[in-house]
Amino acid sequence: MAEYSSLYIKITIRKEKLQYFFQDKPVPQNVDENWSKWWDSREMFGKQALLNIPYYHVQSNRTVFDQLLDGRDFGSVEHYDKNDEIWTFTAIFFSENYTEILPMLSLMKQLATYQDKANTGIAFIYDFCWGSEEVMAYLEFTGQQALLKNYKVTDEIESSVLKEANLKLEDAVEKFNQGLKD
Repeated sequence: MAEYSSLYIKITIRKEKLQYFFQDKPVPQNVDENWSKWWDSREMFGKQALLNIPYYHVQSNRTVFDQLLDGRDFGSVEHYDKNDEIWTFTAIFFSENYTEILPMLSLMKQLATYQDKANTGIAFIYDFCWGSEEVMAYLEFTGQQALLKNYKVTDEIESSVLKEANLKLEDAVEKFNQGLKD
């Protein structure tokens, strides 16, 4: 993949549980059947076996998102809707390869454990900007787990979900472009 894919996260989670997640450190994830099946479905040059999953080595989970928000080149936006208890996070220019996205996927799997059992959500990394319709990764949050789906193209994503993600990223692009003018 030559161009940066975008990150979209939308998850229902109580604010205090989200804060606990942010305060904790990233933890390593074990390669399980879900990881293996997803990895096997990916097409890439020089692909190696997924023997361990890299994770962020930072002070806290919040640090990861702060770096994305503070890095001018990512075009990231974050919002918490306290009425619906929904956290959304977008990064227009998130990553261009699978090695770089593995730590974020690991972090998403960790985030799921902070949800209440009935909470849901989604996170995906896809080609929003460049027109290829490629999906690098798609996770569904349910039952305090984030499960990777083997989606490869945006047509596999529910149209209302994709439309909402595109709208959020279009808003992020507007803010990004405004920041370039300032």
